[in-house]
Amino acid sequence: MRCQFLYKRRAMPVVQVGGGVKLHYVDEGDGSALVLLHGLGGNCHVWDEFVPSFSRHHRVIRPDLRGFGQSDCPPGPYALTDYTGDLAAMLEHADLGEVHLLGISMGGVIAQRFVLDYPDQVRSLILVSTSSEVGPRAQAAWLRLADFVESRGFSESAVDATRSVSPVFAKRYPERVRALGEATRQCDPWAYAAAARAVAAYNFTTELARVQQPVLIFQGLDDQLTPPGGSVKMARALPHARLLFVPEAGHNLPIERPDAFVFGVLGFLAGVDLERCQQA
Repeated sequence: MRCQFLYKRRAMPVVQVGGGVKLHYVDEGDGSALVLLHGLGGNCHVWDEFVPSFSRHHRVIRPDLRGFGQSDCPPGPYALTDYTGDLAAMLEHADLGEVHLLGISMGGVIAQRFVLDYPDQVRSLILVSTSSEVGPRAQAAWLRLADFVESRGFSESAVDATRSVSPVFAKRYPERVRALGEATRQCDPWAYAAAARAVAAYNFTTELARVQQPVLIFQGLDDQLTPPGGSVKMARALPHARLLFVPEAGHNLPIERPDAFVFGVLGFLAGVDLERCQQA
């Protein structure tokens, strides 16, 4: 008999953030708050398969970042401060207080900037498939991608998701890879380009020394988009970080190694919450 876990889903709220932009998010479960930030080209539904596990222990909030999903797509340019301001407004609207903040890829970039700018609102940080800085070559590649998508839309090459997973996963699950590419194709090209430019250049590495929260870093050893070296640099910069390398996982680590992802996240959060209770 298959077990079914029931969790509380609240109404899907919409909050008005900076510039009158309306931000959609999903709010479900009970417990300490866990906020999930998707990556470039994603939306709140990239977390669907994990919510039943997470919401057994946590109140799980997952927004559609501006420009994606059901949130508004205002004209660009976008900036990282737009995303962090949106997140701060959402936390206030949901009356969350201090949260566990998890971000993948672009979501991880936003999470780093948020903990630096709003440290009192973050209990812990989980960074997945992301980095603390972008070099000149990578910056140029991001800007070329943004220009291409903005002017020509999503061509076949622009939505080829093969490099976003490990070679093993791509060979074993070609239909999942095609679905990833198709999800990107559903995005608004102008909003996608604006978001890509917003994360094309940043360098938080030195600033990360200020982060006093516990941090878990997930890194796939076969990540072709953010190679493992960046995670090592990030882990060394953060005073209270632990780095978890996951074999046979690429940039989309959660869907490639879901068990490792769920167990790692829940174990880390349980430890953080237990320590907080002992200190109280």
